[in-house]
Amino acid sequence: MPSRVRAIVMTGVLGVLAGCTPTTAGPMVMRMGPGMPDERFYQVGFRTGPRLSAPQLSARGEQDPFQGDAKPLSSEQWGISYDAALTVPLAERLSLHAGLQGEFFLVPVPGYGLYTGLSYYVGSQRLGLAPAVAVRAASDFGLGDTDSTSSLFGVEGTCAFTVQPEAGMSLGIVPFVGVNRSLVNPGSQVTAVYYGAVVAAQISLGEGKSKLELSGGYGRAHAGGASWNVPVAGIRGGR
Repeated sequence: MPSRVRAIVMTGVLGVLAGCTPTTAGPMVMRMGPGMPDERFYQVGFRTGPRLSAPQLSARGEQDPFQGDAKPLSSEQWGISYDAALTVPLAERLSLHAGLQGEFFLVPVPGYGLYTGLSYYVGSQRLGLAPAVAVRAASDFGLGDTDSTSSLFGVEGTCAFTVQPEAGMSLGIVPFVGVNRSLVNPGSQVTAVYYGAVVAAQISLGEGKSKLELSGGYGRAHAGGASWNVPVAGIRGGR
């Protein structure tokens, strides 16, 4: 098995074996420039985001009272996830994206999600934008650290504004908005909205095809009548 495929598989396995209620890591699709029209691009790393079911679980008495903006980094409402992503060019400007996000947490409890989407690049090699749409699903299958089953189904739109100031470097601003259905069974379903923006940089490493991607920004989550700030950060390696 090629080393890059092995890395994707291992990250997927770790994602299945670690976690709690699913983290919603956005933006899911983040196309930093025109990309490679004839080659697949693999990425593995870590992303952060909100646990959109946190207000529901708190209202059910299954976790501590909801902290909101008072404690935005509380592990019950914000998490870190593994992220393994694949970009497949379908045409010169159109690409297919797919990925897996698995919880990164100290207690080994299954909880992970899958996503897929399409992006389209408009512009030149140096400057452009890439609107994208993606769908996702995630669950802890009732094996988390609560008595309920937490699941999410949603759709997200993004539009990356990028500039390539020199060969091997891409900088961008990526606003996003997602609408999710948060299900905590039995008996609780709410529509959750998560939106924000990140500043991102993708830098080539050496003379090869390897790249490092860094991103950071701010998000806001609304779910079950509650809303809270969400620090957004990510680091991924790609090839």
